[in-house]
Amino acid sequence: MILSITLWCFVIILSALGYLVARTRFKSSKKSLSSQLPVNKAPGVSIIRPLKGEDCNLFENLSSSFRQDYPKFEIIFSVANDDDPAIGVVQKLMKDFPNVDAKLIIGDRDVGVNPKINNMIRAYESVKYDIIWILDSNVYVDSGCLGRSVDKLCQPGVGLVHHLPFAIRPDTFGSELEMLFIDTIHAKMYLAINALGPDSCVVGKSNLYRKSDIESIGGLAQFGKYMAEDNLLAKALWQKGLKHTMTCDLAYQPLGSMSVSGYFLRRSRWTRIRKYTVTAATIVEPFIESLLCGLCASYGFNLLWHIHPLNFLAFHLSLWFWIDLKLFQTLSQKKDDIETLRGFIMAWVIREITALPLYIYSIFGTTVDWRDGTYRLKRDSTVVKISSSHLQHQASGSNSSPSSSSDNQSSSFFQQFIMSILTSFLLVINFFIDILFSSQRNGNPVENIEEDLKHSERENTHISNMTRLRSMREADRVSIT
Repeated sequence: MILSITLWCFVIILSALGYLVARTRFKSSKKSLSSQLPVNKAPGVSIIRPLKGEDCNLFENLSSSFRQDYPKFEIIFSVANDDDPAIGVVQKLMKDFPNVDAKLIIGDRDVGVNPKINNMIRAYESVKYDIIWILDSNVYVDSGCLGRSVDKLCQPGVGLVHHLPFAIRPDTFGSELEMLFIDTIHAKMYLAINALGPDSCVVGKSNLYRKSDIESIGGLAQFGKYMAEDNLLAKALWQKGLKHTMTCDLAYQPLGSMSVSGYFLRRSRWTRIRKYTVTAATIVEPFIESLLCGLCASYGFNLLWHIHPLNFLAFHLSLWFWIDLKLFQTLSQKKDDIETLRGFIMAWVIREITALPLYIYSIFGTTVDWRDGTYRLKRDSTVVKISSSHLQHQASGSNSSPSSSSDNQSSSFFQQFIMSILTSFLLVINFFIDILFSSQRNGNPVENIEEDLKHSERENTHISNMTRLRSMREADRVSIT
């Protein structure tokens, strides 16, 4: 009872804190001091944008770097292959903004298994300035973001400035599920944890560092053996005593088209990666989701105040939904119409229902697919790339085409995921039936136990009286005889 109620109060407080931080931090944006400095006094910034293929909204994403309201910066685009379609977009932007110091580096260098690190290591080594802004190709930011970030980074003791990812423009239902995850449960926990500051909590969509700080912890190449290089790099800076801070800016991520299975596979990949990088947080992860947290709290409050579990669960889900909706509206800075609200509710319900089975499916796996490769995760957070031929041989025992291998992988995913769904529902149903049986009709298990004890005492008394009566009758028969 104590554990379940404490868990619920803790999670609700965290959720409310995340919402309050969003209300205050993202309400308005001020012009930065750094952006008003002359060129010879402003700290120089090198913007690194690693590219791979033509992401959704790529032109607008990359053009946001050219439009930064800051006096002194350079942009370095890095791409691994000379036939990458992103090269044409970069070349057009460099012609459209001839006054911006920008260059394109083609060709990667193998320093580890992480393709992102391999892609941008040459750009990292060629930067002009100590301040580095690593900005993913699938996000864009407002024009004042760089100036406000430099203001924060120049504060004493700060070693990293990061921005909250915010998903926008979903074109499919799978994209809506992804948007609901990023903009609700992820956003409120990300904001709350960073507001409290118990430990490093960073996503590498848009981060500012100092190259001198990165070199002091071993350099960027050292993190090429990890898949979650952003999290581990931030953690290394944190352990060195350098604080992390955020600005009032969002890293907008246009989602475009994503299948439902693509959403599940993406979430599964990062759950498996977190399993070894932030193990403690991954263990408690299902208990900060609405359904499991609500079921535990329903049981606890039923024991404490005799509240019927169904009544409390309805209150809990309503409160949870309200916080998520208000957070989403605050970050998007718009009120939803009826159609948008209907879509939000549908995607929210499906995401919450599938969160537990998706977690169960993910937690027992050790391989992830990323970009064009498949990787096996190790307990020390490093990864090992698995060749496609090795995977195909394992899957079929013979030579098979890439398409058949992909079909086998998709089929295997859905089979395991359906089993996870069934397992999750059985666990929830078993837990919920136990609550209902313990509460019976009036939601008061204590009174029910007392009634059972009284009933048992009455039966024992009745049996004792009957036994005494039989003894007396037997004695009478003996006397008569």
